[in-house]
Order: sequence, then C-alpha cells, then structure tokens
Amino acid sequence: MDSEIRYRRLFESAKDGILLLDAKTAIITDINPFLTQLMGYLRTELVGHSLWDLGLAKDVETSKARFRELVAKSYVHYEDLPLQTKDGVAISVEMSGNAYRVKGEEVIQYNIRDIRHRKDAELSEQRLRHAHKMEAVGQLAGGLAHDFNNLLGVILGYCELIEGQEALPELTRKMVMEIHNAGESAKNLTQRLLAFSRLQVLLPVALDLNQTVYRMKSILDRLIGDDVALVSVLSPALGSIKADSSQVEQVLMNLAINARDAMPAGGKVTIETADLEVFAMTAQAPAETPVQSHSFVPPGRYVKLTVTDTGIGMDKETQSHIFEPFFSTKAPGQGGGLGLATVLGIVQQSGAAIAVHSQLRQGASFEIYFPRCDEAPAAVPAQPAKPSRGGTETILLVDDADALRQLLRRLLEDRGYTVLEASNPTDALRKAEEHLGPLPLMITDVVMPGFSGFLLAEKLAKFRPETKVLYASGYNDRSSVRLLPGAQQYAFLEKPFTREDLLSTVRELLDSPMTKVGWEGAAFAHR
Repeated sequence: MDSEIRYRRLFESAKDGILLLDAKTAIITDINPFLTQLMGYLRTELVGHSLWDLGLAKDVETSKARFRELVAKSYVHYEDLPLQTKDGVAISVEMSGNAYRVKGEEVIQYNIRDIRHRKDAELSEQRLRHAHKMEAVGQLAGGLAHDFNNLLGVILGYCELIEGQEALPELTRKMVMEIHNAGESAKNLTQRLLAFSRLQVLLPVALDLNQTVYRMKSILDRLIGDDVALVSVLSPALGSIKADSSQVEQVLMNLAINARDAMPAGGKVTIETADLEVFAMTAQAPAETPVQSHSFVPPGRYVKLTVTDTGIGMDKETQSHIFEPFFSTKAPGQGGGLGLATVLGIVQQSGAAIAVHSQLRQGASFEIYFPRCDEAPAAVPAQPAKPSRGGTETILLVDDADALRQLLRRLLEDRGYTVLEASNPTDALRKAEEHLGPLPLMITDVVMPGFSGFLLAEKLAKFRPETKVLYASGYNDRSSVRLLPGAQQYAFLEKPFTREDLLSTVRELLDSPMTKVGWEGAAFAHR
C-alpha cells in the first residue's frame, strides 16, 4: 500500500510526462498532470481513448509502427519526436518506451520529456557557429581582395601608361586593351568579394530608386537576354533612400542574373518599387524566409525594391543557403555562387534588409527594404572633363607593395611632383623628419606591417601638422579615422584607382584650404 502511494506521488509530481497504455489496444489507461498540461487536454479527455484517435501523435502511421516496435522489443528510445497538442501545435519531445507486465497484463509506459528549450539552445548555438564561420570567410575574402587590389593597381596602371603612347602598334594596342579589360573584370570580382565581406568602401547619397532602375534598364535587358521579358512597375513620387549608387546597381544586376539563371526556358522579371510603412505587428519577415536569420525590419518608413521572376523556384532547404558564399545550384564550372552573398553584403552595409519568398515551380521574389530618408536625391557627379594638372610639391608616398609604389611614384613624377618613397611607416617617419623643405601631402596605404596608415598619420601630425593625407585602401576604414585626435585634412581613394583618380584627388587636396577637419568635412574620393 505504501509503495502504491509513493508511486502515485511520484507519478503526479513528475516534471516529465508519463503515459500508460494497454499493450493490445493502445488505449490510454493513465496520464500524469505534467503531460495533460503540456498537451492541453483534460485528463478525462484522454483516459479511455486510443492514442491514435486523439491525434496526439502528429504522424499517426509512423507512431503506430513505433508502437509495434516497442511491443516487440519491450524498450525503445527516440531522441526527437513530434507530438501534437489539442490546438494542433507540434511539440518536439524525447521519448522512452517500456513494455512490462502488471498483474498478468502487459502495460506500455511512455516517459516523455519536452525538449523545445534544448532544441532552441542547439539552434542558437548552430546560428552562432554559422555566424562565426561567415565572419571568418568574410575576413578571408576581404584580405584576398585587398592584396589582389594592389596587384590590379599595377596591372591597370601600366596598361594606362602603355595605351597612352602614340607610336604604339595597333596589334600591341589591342592586346593591351584586352589585358586592361580583363583587369577591369577582375576589379569587379574583388568588389563582389568586398561586398560579401562588408568591407568595400561606400559613398552613400540620397537616391531616387526609380531613376536607378531607369538608368539600368538597357544594361539589365542585355544581361537577361531576349527570351526573358523585363517589366518595371515603379511607384510615382517615390521617397528617397540613402545608399551608394554603384552598389544599388550591383544589387539589381546580381538579382537579374539570378532570375535569368532560374528561367532557362525564358520567362519574365518584374522590378517594382513602392513606399512602405512597417508597423510593430508586421515588423518581422515571415518565419519561413531566410530573412529571419539575416536581418530584422523594425517599424519605420521604407522604400521597397522587389525583383520577381517566373522561374523554377526554390524549396526551403535551398532558401536556407542562398545567401551563403560560394553556394550555387549550378553545375561545377558554371558560376562561383557569389551573387546573392554579394547582394546580402551590400544590403546589410547599406542599413537595409532583404527577404525572399519562393516555392518550387512558382518563381521567386526578393524584397529589399531601404530606410527612407527626407533628403532630395543627389545629382550624379560629373566626371572631370580634362586631365588634372600636376604640380611641383613634395609628396611622401608610403606603401609596402613595391610594384604599386613604384608605379605611383612614376605617375606623380611624370606630372612634376617630387616624391619621397617609403616602404613602411617607420621609414616614412624617418624620411619626413630628415626632409628639410615643406611636406604638404602624404599618400599612404592603410594596412601595412608595423602599424596602420592611420597611426602613421597621427604620429606625423606631431611634427608635420601642415601635411595633408591621402589614404589608399580597398577596405572601408573610415570609422577608424574618427578615432584619431586632431586628424589632418585628408581624403580617401579606393583601390584599385585610375591614374586620373589619383592625380585629380592629389591636386584637389593640395589646393584645398588647410583646416582641421573630421571625417565628415574631409574630401572623400570614390571613383
């Protein structure tokens, strides 16, 4: 009697579910309070009824097979099973089943543990590992792009010098042009790597997204081919967004290429724009889309860009990977899988968010939410009409890439400048101290052995406060500049840059009035 009382107390106070069934009929003979609360039933709704009739098991056929297995083996254990509450909600549980005899009758006992918290913790850990992996890949991609940009600077720079020779044979000129074109294609690839790693330099301005779509239409038509129709549905009086125009164009091109590849037999691509206000109840994208793991759309005013195709669509498994670098559904050799990773990098660095909606054989739709700004759209800057003039000033040139440094020195000296050359920051400081005349400008790489170009500028300012600084880098290093106290007047050039980019920026910086400015007041060159 005492043992029965102790068993009943344990049965009713257990923090795991306990379910007793008749081994022959699967009729529930007893159930403890924990399990009735977990499943949302009253005890009287369960006892005396078949487990299958009540729909407790989400997959009835599979559960019946497992029940038969338990009867045959007397013990089974399942790590993750779906049960269904009275309201139809699926609950993941861990379950152990025992078959034993009581007073000559065979009884089935299930011990059921709610593992939702454990699964949530495992999912969070999985997402954290994925985030760390993506960060590591991004750092690798950014580092490769930075080093490659130095090499491209040399290739493109010497191509420009050779192409400028008047007596160049026509065949040689054509070969150099092919090298130049290949270099430009490689430059675009490094920009995609930097966009994925969110390290590319952006020049955000107020933009009219409709005008960007208008401007890109002819390019997109060529990209998607004659068998794909391109349709624009643009909202009139659209609000402005703040973004880098060239990067928004890159997003449109990558989404158009992705849509084209999803329609091998032809179809239609629709580009839509619309003003949108997101309220708290609709702030998060639907749970079935990858946007949940990448971004969150808080309440606010947005300009939405939507690119929709009528292609083959994607299942949920494919959707969960599409923004990963180097993921591709194409056969080997048919694409690098960087397109959508690039889109995600640009979207996130622009302060926007992206969602994708797709089903197999029903096409795909990509939605990008750009925060709306109140500024009027900026005019597209005009390119210099004629080559920039040179000068006779002395310039300190600092870069650890020997070939690129020698090229830059030649470009500057050809325009009349005197160049002090240094391969590292320590040597640069020594030469700046030894130089007896004025030193109006230093051109320096940002990432160098020893210490950065930013720290070099800070040290130089202590004894050369008159020296302005032109930073050159493939990274988006502007945030580091803000940390420097009393920074000199400076500008920033993104590698690889053209000869005219360099010479015009040098001249503009030298001619500008000498004032102590922070980043927001400094010149910023992005060409």
